[in-house]
Formats: sequence, C-alpha cells, structure tokens
Amino acid sequence: MSAFKTVQRMEERVGKLIAEFSECLNVFDGAQLFTGPSLYFHFKTLRIRGKYTTTVDTLNDDDFYDSLYATLTAWGMHRMGAVNTKLVEMDKIKESFHRQAEQIRQVEAYTLSKLEKSQVGQATDQLWQIIAGLKIGVGETKIVANSKALHHLLPSLMPPIDREYTIRFFYHHKTLKKEDNERAFREIYPYFHQIATACKGQIQKRVTARQGMDTSETKVIDNAIVGYVRKYLPKKKANNSSDDLD
Repeated sequence: MSAFKTVQRMEERVGKLIAEFSECLNVFDGAQLFTGPSLYFHFKTLRIRGKYTTTVDTLNDDDFYDSLYATLTAWGMHRMGAVNTKLVEMDKIKESFHRQAEQIRQVEAYTLSKLEKSQVGQATDQLWQIIAGLKIGVGETKIVANSKALHHLLPSLMPPIDREYTIRFFYHHKTLKKEDNERAFREIYPYFHQIATACKGQIQKRVTARQGMDTSETKVIDNAIVGYVRKYLPKKKANNSSDDLD
C-alpha cells in the first residue's frame, strides 16, 4: 500500500478528473496524439475482436495477433537499438494468451462501469493474474505492454496503462520497479471503476458517437487521464514522439 500522502493525492486527482471530465477529454482531443499507424491498427485490431462473441474464438485468429503486434509497435512498444522496449516474438505472445484463455474467459462478460462495488476486488485480482501471465515485452515489468495488449481483447474491462500518463497521473512519476507492478495495479484499478461509474453518462455519449479514440469506455477514461496530465502536469519540454504513448 502506498503512503498516505500518495493515496491522498490519488484521490484528489481522481476527484478533479471526474469534476472536469469533459474538459480533460477536450484537451486530449486537441492534442491529436494518435494518428497514422497508431490509430489505424488500433481500429483494425478492435474490428477483428468485434467479429467474435467470445475471447476463445478471437484467440484462434492469427489476423488478430498480426494486427495487435502492429498496434503495439505503433504505440511505442517496440523500438530499435539496445533498449528494453521491445516485443517478444509472435509465437511467445500467442502462447501466453492461450495459457490465459480460461482466466480470460471468466472475465470476458464483465464491463467496467457495470461491475458492482463488491465485484471490483475480485475483478482486479483476476485481471492481474492474466496480466502477470502474459508475455508481451522483453522486460520484466508487466503492467504497461501487457495491459495494452489485454485492452484490445477486453476493451470494455481493461484500460491501457502507460508510464507517461497513467502512472504519472496516479504516482506523480513514471518509474515502476518490477516488484511494484502488482501493488500499483491493485491500487489504481478500483479508481478506474470509480471514474467509470461517476462519469458513465459522458463516457457512453462518447462511445456512442464513436469519434476519434473514443473506442470503448476504458479508452475514454484513458483519454481523459491523458488530457488531465497534459493540462495539469505538463513536461518541461514538448515531446510529441511515441514516448507519449509508452
């Protein structure tokens, strides 16, 4: 559990995000961070996912993995050179998803905003077990690459998490040690649920309009967090590279 001051800051930021939800989304829209391949392959991957009523069927579609691989690359998850931001080989990604198939099946009917408060703890635990079991990136940390991959399979339940925006929004820094990943996920996921229920009407309006990156309720929440960080926690130097998506 984080220190009291950290938890207090989280709660204050979540409260402010909820109060200014629409404004934060407008900031995100104005930034136009997702263009070209990052937008195209995201849409394509979700279209393939939408063809199937069950995750098990999706997990047997090679086109889904091909599109997901391209999406994650476009989202900054694979870079050239001697860096840890790299995806593993495709066969390892497929194998790890298939190993988690039963656990994924158990949560596929869930929707973030429709979870009862009493269900959030169990859903958090189930999602973390899936995230921990996936093998997406070469690094030892799980929360970023794995959440982005799982988001494209469970877009109504699993928000994408990154360091530049999500982690900085909640923790005021971008660095997470390997041993901090589980604790961080268990702390922040219930806040996603709080935002989803408090802003349900605004989120559904956005999803129904299907404009830009408002592709699911969890992505709308992610978009609002990005807008909040850009508005209230700007970096000293402008950076519109793919680092913004990592």
